[in-house]
Amino acid sequence: MPRAAARAGARRPSRLDRARRWFASEQLFALLLIGPMLAILLIFGAFPILYSLVVSLFEWKLNIPRPPVFTGFGNYLRLFSDPVFVSSLGKTLYYSVLTVGGTVALGLVIALLLDRDDIKGRGLVLAALIIPWAVPRVVGGLLWKWIYDGNYGIFNAVLLQLGIIDQYQWWFGQSPWLGLTLVGLTQIWRDTPFSVMLFLAGLQSVPVHLHKAAMMDGASGLQRFRFITLPSMRFVLLAVVVLQTTWALKTFDLVYVLTGGGPANKTMLTYLYVYRQAFSYLDVGYGSAMAYVVTLLVFVVAFGYYRIAGRMG
Repeated sequence: MPRAAARAGARRPSRLDRARRWFASEQLFALLLIGPMLAILLIFGAFPILYSLVVSLFEWKLNIPRPPVFTGFGNYLRLFSDPVFVSSLGKTLYYSVLTVGGTVALGLVIALLLDRDDIKGRGLVLAALIIPWAVPRVVGGLLWKWIYDGNYGIFNAVLLQLGIIDQYQWWFGQSPWLGLTLVGLTQIWRDTPFSVMLFLAGLQSVPVHLHKAAMMDGASGLQRFRFITLPSMRFVLLAVVVLQTTWALKTFDLVYVLTGGGPANKTMLTYLYVYRQAFSYLDVGYGSAMAYVVTLLVFVVAFGYYRIAGRMG
């Protein structure tokens, strides 16, 4: 009876009491701290994304003095009848495979070499490696444009000295795949240092005792790399592949500086075509639809990577 009476006499906190407690809580303090940044993200992040989605449903050309016309999914259907867009998807896929594969493979090899105990001058090598990553992408693109130049580029000079060619050539005008390969080599040169840094960090987390035990069992270096190093670094490898794939699919600045998508759209990548439609031709509705298709493609690829990583784990 006394316990029941105490329970009955206990007064439930009123709404005013709960409000006072909430205003004096840590949750409100945290909300006040992140509130301004959250508002900025919503205004400058979420609003443009949603607004561009609405714009993609309209035929809206800023160079034509008429109001936007609602077409629904007309812009999205128009994409698949656009030969330049369709061909740009294949070229972007080739470019992504080339740059992601080259960046990951070269970055992993360099990281493995720098992780050796007998390596000397590691700090100097790392400082030199970070230079391509520190150079702005447009500046790096201009640098390699001079290297590939058909009149005075050092690329032609080296090939001429080696006897591979007999005269200077304009490489970007010969074949779309050759042009994209040269642009891809530029991106590999720039992005490899980032992969090296992440792989080096991942190698530091590989348990040393596993390698020692495998060496005692007579495992070769290749076997230790396959069965110990790679499984221990699978999530670092996944992160590098996802980031590099995302950057490759959205490449704009390097190809814009080096080739401008030409000649005759031979090196036109999808994101550069998005820019052309939206900001050169001022067809913002069509450009917005194209940008959403590219975004969906990036999301599908990233989701596929994470599903593969989940099965590996």
